[in-house]
Amino acid sequence: MLRITRLYADEDGNARFQDVEVAFTPDDPPPDATSVSPPLPASAVLFARASAGGGHGEQPEHQRQLAIGVSGTAEITASGETRRFGPGDVLLIEDTEGVGHSSRTLEGFVAAVVVLEPSPVRHDPPAGA
Repeated sequence: MLRITRLYADEDGNARFQDVEVAFTPDDPPPDATSVSPPLPASAVLFARASAGGGHGEQPEHQRQLAIGVSGTAEITASGETRRFGPGDVLLIEDTEGVGHSSRTLEGFVAAVVVLEPSPVRHDPPAGA
């Protein structure tokens, strides 16, 4: 299992964090095989960079994204909760409606961003997550 963070909008439009686990199949592959997760349909991959001292106020994201930290750190705030993300951290950004989230970086931040295809709106965390 791989643990990632999901950022989504709840039924009231407030951004929330959710820790989720990504399953792999097969669960325990032999040394000459690779296990994989279910696919996430995507349309593009890009790199994003924020300068030291940069950030933005509360706003929803314009499209679903999977952001993977490459260097530096970013602080994301959702409904008063702040989490820090750095190299290797994975953030599934799905708060495309409602109040949105804010972000800031004191030292600068680089992320690989996978632009995901739209999916049906999911407000509540999935059962068991």
